[in-house]
Amino acid sequence: MGLSEKTQQAIRRSTRLPLEVPVLVTSLNAALPFSEQCNTTLVNAHGCGVIVPRVLAQGIQVRLEIVSAKRHTTARVAEVVPLGGDPETWLVGLELDVPGNFWGIEYAPTDWKIEEDPSPTVEQQADQERSATAKPARSRRWRLTDISAGACYLETAAPFPADTPVVLSIRVLTTECLLEGVVRVAHAQTGMGVEFTGAQAHDQRARVEELIGRLMSSREVPRIFVGRKEDRKEGQHAVPGPAPDAVQDAESSDPLLELVREGPSLTVEQFLNDLRAQRLGKRRDPRIDLALPVLLTGADISGRPLDQRVMTINISRRGALLDGIHGMLGAGDKISLARLDKKEQFRVAWVGGENTPAAGQVGVAAVDPNTLFWDEVLEATAQSGLETASLRGNDRGNGGGTPH
Repeated sequence: MGLSEKTQQAIRRSTRLPLEVPVLVTSLNAALPFSEQCNTTLVNAHGCGVIVPRVLAQGIQVRLEIVSAKRHTTARVAEVVPLGGDPETWLVGLELDVPGNFWGIEYAPTDWKIEEDPSPTVEQQADQERSATAKPARSRRWRLTDISAGACYLETAAPFPADTPVVLSIRVLTTECLLEGVVRVAHAQTGMGVEFTGAQAHDQRARVEELIGRLMSSREVPRIFVGRKEDRKEGQHAVPGPAPDAVQDAESSDPLLELVREGPSLTVEQFLNDLRAQRLGKRRDPRIDLALPVLLTGADISGRPLDQRVMTINISRRGALLDGIHGMLGAGDKISLARLDKKEQFRVAWVGGENTPAAGQVGVAAVDPNTLFWDEVLEATAQSGLETASLRGNDRGNGGGTPH
């Protein structure tokens, strides 16, 4: 017998999050024994999806256990979808017998609060009481203040630390947009800047642009959930770098993304001043397209020393886009640049992708926010009138996606 429409709606009526949680699924049917360690693909207050290496009978009861958290509950197999492959696998939809935040997500969507819960079993009630005792629930409020195709800024009193992979659920009216990202800059008691990432970068960018359209046409304040993105291996968290098509930022300037990437090198006051400026379409530190030789020293991601002469593509008061890098650098690495009698430390904020036109390019921001490294060059170009011409070139997106 197939799933009833009522059952399907019950499983899907709370916000679904794309989280991978290691779980142990064990049959409670003595006639159909099995026990499999697997990972969830989606979770919500009413159930989850898991991928298993064997076909399961629809409707049977199972025990669902998060071994690492010493937490378990019961569920039933509500849907079974063959995925093929060799060896073959199946996507199984499990419906929780007791809806709620079984997953222990600290900042769950508001619609995960079940108003009319069925009475839990004695065992489940004991589990819930132990969980509540071990980790008191806390609330965290989010306010979306700025968003672009590549990044957003969220006001909150308790931001996640920088480099935390996150999942964002942004709901406007009845439409939800799920986005993946990584926290690039965090300000205690103030907020955090998130760069959107993800394997399907083109699709995510389209979703963000559609979301921005809804936000602009609706007066409703969006409802927002932000949670840590779980990884397949327990206790490990991958830190996404720029999206695979980050080089496409060069095709359309994204001041908010540039600011979020540069954020770790700025004081909170400087960052918030720049944030207010970009809302008005202004750049506090205009870019100037200029080729200058500089000496780069440091170490690559494998620890090998770098000592090479590279060229700038463009510069601003606090940063530069460099070309001709031989050696792998990663976001957050520190290097030194030297020219004339000046030498200063910079932090890598952006790295051009391999096998793209931006390969060998890096965007850097000065560690000292009050840097004077480029001042005499900027002053000279401003006096000569080159700055205006360069800014007109930047309107076409030359060098976008780098720190300025």
